[in-house]
Amino acid sequence: MEVMGLQRLEVVERTYYDSVTLMRVAKEIGGMEGVSSASLSMGTDANLRILAAAGFDVSNLSATPNDLIIAVMGEQDVLDLAVAKAKEYLSNPPWRQGQDGGESYKPRSLDGALTVMPEANLAVISVAGRYAGDVAMDCIAKDLNVMLYSDNVPLEKEIEVKRAAAEKGLLVMGPDCGTVVIRGVAIGMANSCPTGPVSIVAAAGTGLQEVHVQLARRGVGTLHGIGTGGRDVKSQVGGIMVEMASRLLLEDHEVQVLVIVGKPPAPEVEERILHLARGSSKPVVLGFVGGKAKGDQHPVYICRELEETAAVAAALAKGEDVPQVRAAMDAQVEELKALAKRIGPRKGYLRGLYSGGTLCYEAQLIARDILGPIHSNTPLEEHLKLEDSLRSVEHTIVDFGEDEFTQGRLHPMIDVSLRASRFQEEVKDPEVGVVLFDVVIGYGCHPDPATGLVEGIRKAKEICGDRVVFVASVCGTPDDVQDADRQRRILEEAGVVVMDSNAKASRLASFLLSLSE
Repeated sequence: MEVMGLQRLEVVERTYYDSVTLMRVAKEIGGMEGVSSASLSMGTDANLRILAAAGFDVSNLSATPNDLIIAVMGEQDVLDLAVAKAKEYLSNPPWRQGQDGGESYKPRSLDGALTVMPEANLAVISVAGRYAGDVAMDCIAKDLNVMLYSDNVPLEKEIEVKRAAAEKGLLVMGPDCGTVVIRGVAIGMANSCPTGPVSIVAAAGTGLQEVHVQLARRGVGTLHGIGTGGRDVKSQVGGIMVEMASRLLLEDHEVQVLVIVGKPPAPEVEERILHLARGSSKPVVLGFVGGKAKGDQHPVYICRELEETAAVAAALAKGEDVPQVRAAMDAQVEELKALAKRIGPRKGYLRGLYSGGTLCYEAQLIARDILGPIHSNTPLEEHLKLEDSLRSVEHTIVDFGEDEFTQGRLHPMIDVSLRASRFQEEVKDPEVGVVLFDVVIGYGCHPDPATGLVEGIRKAKEICGDRVVFVASVCGTPDDVQDADRQRRILEEAGVVVMDSNAKASRLASFLLSLSE
């Protein structure tokens, strides 16, 4: 244990807890009288940097990614009690007790779960990535389709799992798959949208969510949304699940339009997908964000942005004229330039703070076309990779949902605190003119992300005043428990400019800077 003034850090060696438990304990401890800040996280390099940025002295701390760090800041006489309480909550979480005060029954094995629910045909896996592949293999052996929520799964294990599943005609959705829709029922971080004639295969979690939501805004429902994990379309995996899921949905008589969305696949994977789409009797919309392929030739329609993908799919589902829809979207670009002029162009750099990986990728593509090179922890070009993901350089857009930030921490769609604090850090740079961010809502997400983010924005505005414009988009619907309309109002009341899509928000943010030149 190390004591440094009004803070205490304790390393608990070789101890792992899931990120939800760590967040809940940190929230309990942070609410204690005399405690100003509390954090529980695994000892990854990224988490150590986050603790340092929060004011904790980690210079002499010895911790590995397999160790738990309990960090508390506050009044001296409460530090020991806070650390002790944290350990107590970890060993006996009060929220896991049944209503009668006893433990509610939870199966502790796959066999136990199948005894309770023998008709199950889908398993959702959320365990540490190094164990997830073996758990998935056990599920496949029992003829279960798999939704693999876990991230940090070794690539070779993903390949092994998907090949084993494909041999048995089973789907593996993931790894790092947080969004699935089955017959209109959302699983994981998905949105409340109508059921309808479109189905989506996505090698992109927030890409699936954005298309799902944009379809709903156009009055078109979604029957299925199958996530595959982003690596599925890379050469090593070979698009096993994208191709398999697409074939299954094209054979489904209830599916009228198929959407395939993600980052551009490996060339050989893209060619197989194109071959499959060209042979379809149904329209297929390929939304490869930033892809090089162009042109529509029925039944294949090619798009480069997520909102565009949804707009084209909605037009096909409703029997509308696709060229007319595309023309209307092109006209919106000039409208965004006019809006930027009304707001007032700013000088300086763009900073983007994202929770969604595909949304971050799309934002980089749009910003690059308008502003030039964009630095990131997940850059479009390797030479633009940040040396430190918590230190922005010139135009920078960071994906806080990347593995480096989620090892031993909750995903930023669930815990907004890190991004909220980053607003203040970014605007301290006098050369920053615009801050861009996403707000993703839905099942499994933070119950009120706008309120949490606005706390950070208000503190940031105390530093920068009107020098910086904050621009955002809300990925969600009014039917989500967080209510997209309410989230928008909260943001706008704090002075944030809120757009209807990530593409529009990214374009507006970029125009605010480019039009000042």
